[in-house]
Amino acid sequence: MGTFLTELYTSRKLIVQLALRDFKIKYVRNYFGLAWAIIEPLAMLMIMLLVFTYLRNRSHSEYPFIVYLLSGVVGFNFFSTALGQATHSIKSFSFMINLVHLRMSFVPFISILSTFFTHLIVLGIAIFILLLNGIGFSWYWFQLLYFMLASWLLLIGLTWFTSALVVYVRDLQYLISIGMRAMFFLTPIFWDITMFPEQYRHYLKINPLFHIVEGYRMSLLYHQPFWSDGLAMLSFWVFTLFFLFVGAFVFRKLSPNFIDVA
Repeated sequence: MGTFLTELYTSRKLIVQLALRDFKIKYVRNYFGLAWAIIEPLAMLMIMLLVFTYLRNRSHSEYPFIVYLLSGVVGFNFFSTALGQATHSIKSFSFMINLVHLRMSFVPFISILSTFFTHLIVLGIAIFILLLNGIGFSWYWFQLLYFMLASWLLLIGLTWFTSALVVYVRDLQYLISIGMRAMFFLTPIFWDITMFPEQYRHYLKINPLFHIVEGYRMSLLYHQPFWSDGLAMLSFWVFTLFFLFVGAFVFRKLSPNFIDVA
């Protein structure tokens, strides 16, 4: 990990350039170009608002539903999109591995960074909507830096694991897609944990994305410190550390043959 961080700092300019290149390529061939970086996520947020407005419940009626939805969905969407993009990153960047002196384990990192640019745009839109709905600025908003860092660390570990395996087992991409759809409904994006009896709530908090989604709400709406929910925080970091070690191990074992297989 020490070597990874050292080389990451040394190669930081190249990584940012590649991430910006990847970000632009996603949109540059379309008529509206980079405007889709705003239009696409905004349209998705509006669709979700229309669909789930009828599913809101009294447990979060103190906030307009659009505020409740946005404050949770932005964190989940970043994680879900970054996981999908970074899982395919080895295959996507395979043509470049021989052309650029680039550590193989940086490739998923580049895809996550590219997705993060879009996330910042969406987060800015969400905050603007929150302000329009009477949610005032709070210093707790700066806690988002912690939850962003937490998301990054979990994503790095997970995508080291998934991006290495998907090169050899192509079907894994479909399992990940199904898993993230399930997580969407198992994470409190449009529902509130107080809907459930208290004896069952700790099972829901084992989900690592619970800490991220509720963390965005702690920062943007509830104005609570990030350590308020100890069980969710502990579960998240156990899961994250596990995948950082397992992901690094699997990636290191499988990476020598990436060029031949990808």
